[in-house]
Amino acid sequence: MAFTRSTIIDASPSGDSVKQAVLDLDADLTGAFAGLNQVQAATALKISQSEYDQPSGVPRLDAAGRIKAAQIPDAGADLPVGMIAAFGMESLSEDANWLECDGAQLPLADYAALHAAIGDAFGLADPGFFRLPDLRGRFLRGFDNGAGHDPDVARRSGGDAVGSTQNSATLDHAHPLFTGGAGWGVGTENGGFGIPTVVSGTAQSTAGLLSSAEGGMFYPAGQGSGWHLAQISPWETRPFNVAVLWAIKWR
Repeated sequence: MAFTRSTIIDASPSGDSVKQAVLDLDADLTGAFAGLNQVQAATALKISQSEYDQPSGVPRLDAAGRIKAAQIPDAGADLPVGMIAAFGMESLSEDANWLECDGAQLPLADYAALHAAIGDAFGLADPGFFRLPDLRGRFLRGFDNGAGHDPDVARRSGGDAVGSTQNSATLDHAHPLFTGGAGWGVGTENGGFGIPTVVSGTAQSTAGLLSSAEGGMFYPAGQGSGWHLAQISPWETRPFNVAVLWAIKWR
């Protein structure tokens, strides 16, 4: 027969007073067992004395009540090996988990985890070695992965793949050119209109070819009239940029 709780106590010889006492004891034991279960659960989560003042345990505070830096878990520990990130310094410490992306060759035996992540995607190396990506002076671009966002993907050094490279380029376009007299040209080696000219003492040919040596437009001083487009950079087309150090996580 299961006992049930009741707020009605019958003081008859039927023994209800004894039943109530048993119910009260049962309630007390139920509460006691619940408390013991909580203690047992908390005990299972306890930290042993050997873990005290250790990085994985309870840290010891310094005199100022602060946790020592050595006991703070490495926030980068969960970052995957092979991840590339930008750093705002010009060099990394020798004990860092990151290596500068400078195209260096690394021994497979010492950097097995990194090689497992990137393989030989960034160039072949000597036997027993593999190569880091060389990102010095380069912008990064997400590989197309079949999306069709890179119209020149077929011209990349390694096709549509991570680690492939692509030379600089300028989208096909045209500029208006107003001249008020003879002697105009484009480039610095060949007269763009086949007109012999002299610029800074250098004779120009009449081949009518565009020069690739320096680029830009020129005009002989004192000749003609109109607006002039000055040379900006002879080497590349580029957006606004800030230099950073590209590094790859190796452990």
